[in-house]
Amino acid sequence: MILAGIDEAGYGPVLGPLVVGTCAFEMEGDPAAPPACLWKQLRKVVGKKRSPNGRTLHVNDSKIVYSAGGGLKELERSVLALLATCGDVPGDLHALLERAAPQVVGEMAGYPWYQMPASEKFPIELDAIGIRLFANALHAEMARAKSHCVHFAARVVCEGELNHMFDVTRNKANVLFSVGAGHLDHLLRAYGDKGLVIICDRLGGRGHYGSLLRLMFDEWSLEIIEEGESRSEYRLHRRGHAARLVWMEKAEIQCLPVAAASMLSKYLREVMMHRFNAYWKQLLPEVNPTAGYHTDGLRFLADIEPTRRELGIGDGRLVRSR
Repeated sequence: MILAGIDEAGYGPVLGPLVVGTCAFEMEGDPAAPPACLWKQLRKVVGKKRSPNGRTLHVNDSKIVYSAGGGLKELERSVLALLATCGDVPGDLHALLERAAPQVVGEMAGYPWYQMPASEKFPIELDAIGIRLFANALHAEMARAKSHCVHFAARVVCEGELNHMFDVTRNKANVLFSVGAGHLDHLLRAYGDKGLVIICDRLGGRGHYGSLLRLMFDEWSLEIIEEGESRSEYRLHRRGHAARLVWMEKAEIQCLPVAAASMLSKYLREVMMHRFNAYWKQLLPEVNPTAGYHTDGLRFLADIEPTRRELGIGDGRLVRSR
């Protein structure tokens, strides 16, 4: 069977990209039954809690793994080690995006604040050799558990494209769902005949997804199992195959692929905000960096206002409209 997760980072800010990530594991099990716990299967190398001695990878909801005060180390180590089980540690951010979010590479050319600064280091806070050692150990543990990461990717939506989507839909939650639906589509096409189970966080706080699924995946027949405020479950049927789709609250702490998707999304957003802040710091050395969230984002916009007007950078390319 294939157990996949989808989650986002950057839904609320006024600055920076929206990122929706996905992670899929091939593993043994019955798709109709509750999936086995990957934290338990991979416990020698992966921990749901932070390891005091640093011997295991911390994989959980990105809000638990990452804090601004603690830096990127925990998040970076786990994300890049998991990605490296399917290859090697990317040599720079461009290589990371080519691997995990290739769609955004061309789009970034239209944003001066996402170009590579001369001083950029990658990985940002760790050494690639240490990450490779963790990746090798994780790969061996996956082989022992017969559970392998087969897909780890994200959709990164920069500010201008995001504003265009807001203008078209007039609904922020629908935009988030449509970005996530790109992952659903890929997973269904790649793994829909392999006992696919997709677990999603409640994207945008929505509780009912049946009408959207029926509209977007009309080649599948839809079976609504339940729809509620905390959990909604569906089955899609086609050509003798069925795929289970579940949206539920706090999915990141209940399903490892959702946690991994959350962490990839957060990591990609953070490394792009590193570039964002480096660009403005070069122009305005006294400006304090921002994570882009509402209150501090507005402070940052006020700080850079004269300079960005001089540069002709309008709101549509820089500031989210919703």
